Amino acid sequence: MPHSDADDAAARRRNIESILPLAPLQEGILVHSLDTPEASAVYMPQMGYHLAGPIEPARLRAAWAQVLARHSALRSAIRWEERDEPFQVVYRDLPLPWEVFDWRGEDAQARLRDLFARNRAAPFDLRQPPLIRVQLARTDAARHVLVLCFHHIILDGWSTARMLQDVMTLYHGGTLPPAPPYAEFLRWLKRQDDAASAAFWRGYLDGVPGPCLAFPGGGPAPAFARQEWAVPETLVRALREFTATQGVTLSSLLQGVLGLALARRTGREDVLFGAATAGRPASLPGATEMVGLFLNALPVRVQVDRDARLADWLRALQSRQAACIEHEHIALRKVQEGRGTLFDCLLVIENYPATTGDAAAEVTLEDVEFDEWTHFPLTVMAAPARDGLKLILRHDLAALPPEEMEAFLAALAGLLAEALARPDAPLAELLPDPPPGPAPRPAPGPSAAPLPDPPAAATETERQVAAIWAEVLKIPTPSAADDFFALGGHSLPAARVASRLRAAFGVDVRVRALVDRPRLGDLARHVDALRAASTPASPAAGESVVEF
Repeated sequence: MPHSDADDAAARRRNIESILPLAPLQEGILVHSLDTPEASAVYMPQMGYHLAGPIEPARLRAAWAQVLARHSALRSAIRWEERDEPFQVVYRDLPLPWEVFDWRGEDAQARLRDLFARNRAAPFDLRQPPLIRVQLARTDAARHVLVLCFHHIILDGWSTARMLQDVMTLYHGGTLPPAPPYAEFLRWLKRQDDAASAAFWRGYLDGVPGPCLAFPGGGPAPAFARQEWAVPETLVRALREFTATQGVTLSSLLQGVLGLALARRTGREDVLFGAATAGRPASLPGATEMVGLFLNALPVRVQVDRDARLADWLRALQSRQAACIEHEHIALRKVQEGRGTLFDCLLVIENYPATTGDAAAEVTLEDVEFDEWTHFPLTVMAAPARDGLKLILRHDLAALPPEEMEAFLAALAGLLAEALARPDAPLAELLPDPPPGPAPRPAPGPSAAPLPDPPAAATETERQVAAIWAEVLKIPTPSAADDFFALGGHSLPAARVASRLRAAFGVDVRVRALVDRPRLGDLARHVDALRAASTPASPAAGESVVEF
């Protein structure tokens, strides 16, 4: 009997292990991926593990195949078309994407940069698992670079360290207990009180003077560059002494220093930026052993008290942030609801274990190189280095040109050095004098200063926008005065609306347009303005439009 498409579909259905909801950051990454398909290399981290010792490629490949079978998150695909809420499909059995290279006698660093670039140029299709690639390059007789490339929607940094330890245990002939399933974390999320957490964040942000957008000017498909600063050994020693004697963690110190740098840049003394949270709840058994995406990105509020001693101020900041831990599971969209985009700078502190497990094993980890991009105009990453600590700053060239980036990095480094040297200094000595009069305030969020109600839908554009809203939100046809989010809209429906508006009108409508103009009449006028400023066009040959 000839093979048919129906047979293939039946085989795929039989291969399904489970269907699960998405974690909050998974939903956020999905929305960004749908809203900016041209920025496909964003949220595609790559880790280059420099390994010393003899490696047998076939044995290592077998160990990775076992890890693929061991952790369900690695066998997940993301779907969003079939249901109102997106979900992930876990498959039982998938092949391991695996490549081997021989770089002996070549410039290994140049080849690694080329491989990173090649991977970025070949983005993952979220519907086609596995969303990982494993690549092994031999650089000399006893050294290799192991490259793990994956889509961030399925994994976080702690998980990659956990996987590497699992791989090396299996490679050396060891055994592993059953892995706690990622689904247990998703069930834990369902049990949390989101209403209480939303109320906490409303209180946390009460009185903040609007969004803190320190790096405007970026576009939907940013051109990123990278600056790296290896913290000098003397500063690393001073940092360790500071954290030990002052009772301040590295995370709190860097949050304070970054907050001061943003206060200098914006002229505000109440600033916001985002911070990546570990997201592994202490109340969930086995959470540190699970593989999946636990991270979240939530606001950090830094309020400058010019009379406070630096060390006291940092301890107070640390105490305020400790109160946030209980509420770190909530989706950022719920925190930002009615406020617009709150921040455009993200701080990431990589503090997960980076080892190959058994210290007596023949293969050891010498160094790790990171290649990772987020959609934020500036991402500041603090990462362990061979000799201590390095800061990696990834920036959108349109929002932060190289000379501005260098100046910002110099200011950040200077503030860090001064903080370590002068823990008793008042903050007033670390900041320029405040500007005369009230500090400049950014434009208010979309709900802070509502516009007068527009009339009922009257123009053809308003009628088409209303029809799209009704279809996506499954509601009766709305009026020009209706607010998208008040009607039950959130980030994923917003991405669907933006996609349909792009297809219907041939102009570049983004989710941010809905956030800034949540009322139908305002959004319709924005669409008309875009149409007037450009010639409507169908997608070019070879270019796809995301449909739902």
